[in-house]
Amino acid sequence: MNELKQLLRQSSHYLVGLLASLALGFVSFPIYTRVFSVADYGLIDFAQKIVLLVVAVSKCGLQNSALRFYDREAFAADPTAERRYYATMFFSVIAPALAVTLLFIAVVSWAPRSLIDHGLNLVLIMAAGLIFLRSAQSILWSFLRIEERTKAYNIVSLLMRGATIAAVCALLPVLGASVRTYFAGTLIVEAVVVALLVLPLVRRGLAKLTNVDSIMARAAFAFGLPLVLQEIAGLVLDSGDRFMIRHFLTDYSLGLYSVAYGLATYVNTLVMAPLGLAILPIYMKIWNADGREKTIEFLSQGLDGFLIAAGLIMALAAAGARDAVTLLASSRYAGAESLIPTLVAGLLIYTAQIFLNAGLLIHKQTGKMAAILGWSAVLNLGLNWLLLPRMGLQAAALATLIAYLVCTAWLARSSFLMLPLRISTWAVMRYSGAAALAWMLAALTDFGNPLLNVAAKCTVATTVYVLALYAADARIRLWCATGWRTLVRKQSAGTGGALAASALPE
Repeated sequence: MNELKQLLRQSSHYLVGLLASLALGFVSFPIYTRVFSVADYGLIDFAQKIVLLVVAVSKCGLQNSALRFYDREAFAADPTAERRYYATMFFSVIAPALAVTLLFIAVVSWAPRSLIDHGLNLVLIMAAGLIFLRSAQSILWSFLRIEERTKAYNIVSLLMRGATIAAVCALLPVLGASVRTYFAGTLIVEAVVVALLVLPLVRRGLAKLTNVDSIMARAAFAFGLPLVLQEIAGLVLDSGDRFMIRHFLTDYSLGLYSVAYGLATYVNTLVMAPLGLAILPIYMKIWNADGREKTIEFLSQGLDGFLIAAGLIMALAAAGARDAVTLLASSRYAGAESLIPTLVAGLLIYTAQIFLNAGLLIHKQTGKMAAILGWSAVLNLGLNWLLLPRMGLQAAALATLIAYLVCTAWLARSSFLMLPLRISTWAVMRYSGAAALAWMLAALTDFGNPLLNVAAKCTVATTVYVLALYAADARIRLWCATGWRTLVRKQSAGTGGALAASALPE
């Protein structure tokens, strides 16, 4: 229970920062979708997906090695070991990041125009600087995570998000509403953030090239490189459909799909980001300190809580999709709302692998994870190739759902051979039934105004979902009763303490 409380506490820290970042996203999203054309918005998203793929190669999986090789107790006892660790991890990322960035610029510059058209060529060359910057950021964010500096992590990421919006808007009168304006503002801000994060390392003497440990570097690369394949496969699984859409359809269709996927990702990120940032260090600590059974218990309880939240998120997303698109992206993106429920379902299924693949991570089966993600990515691309010409955009959303479902089930099956989690089929059915009921009743709400509709549908869906679970699940009733008794005791204790204090002589 202490570990669950720690997970909730640290997840809540990340969630606060995430909510603030998403709030900024809800500011920037309507600006970008209205300032840039539908085609330009799709091109911005497409270029960023390409950059993400290259960044996955350039950082060599070392952001994961940084989490795996950090040893708080050993470093507290031996400051020299701490300096070796930080310098090794930092420079092991910087060197390949610089090399890959320069190679990417060369390849894009010399690529035939039949492969990369002139417009995309100019965008990718400009965006290439983000490869180096985001590779450096990956290890710097990992340092903040392992030090459990959740507040600093949140503040810096939030400032970067807000400053990027401000920089892009400030450049609009100068450069105009073009793709290069977006990437110019992003490059300026992210370069400043990297410099600010590196400065404390330099001041603490942790970023000296002479402290690099070649043995540790080799071990870090050996652990991290298989995860590169996993990350690339995950990105292709997530973003490969963009390439297919641009090939079979148009930049306008790409813009619609980018908006739908972006909104679905906003919804999913509320759960995935704080859990993903907090859970790995916690269950690794439980595994090392308390063993297998405690780890299974912790992950099983955490997965059950996630499934409860996922049911509500699915109901909210499905009921409010049309109004959310109109409100946040404008009526120019009409049609994107039909993709959102399918995409949210796929993303939530895939998010469950945070819990389900723990056995593979603990036993260092990163190669197997990469293979599963790779085959799932191939499945996604194959389904898009087969269905897009026949079904249009809906095929991309359906392919994503199927591929994520196959991937998650495959990961769970492989991981459960080493670390079987406990999942109640009846509980999952109850959550699904409550979500379906909440979706249907919320969808009936219509005030003719997108803002009022979103607020009303969220209220109805949440109320119906909670009441349905309370009626159908004895555990939920027990948790509510326990929480109520705890709250009453705290209030009684606070009242008693206040009365006792007032009775003291002055």
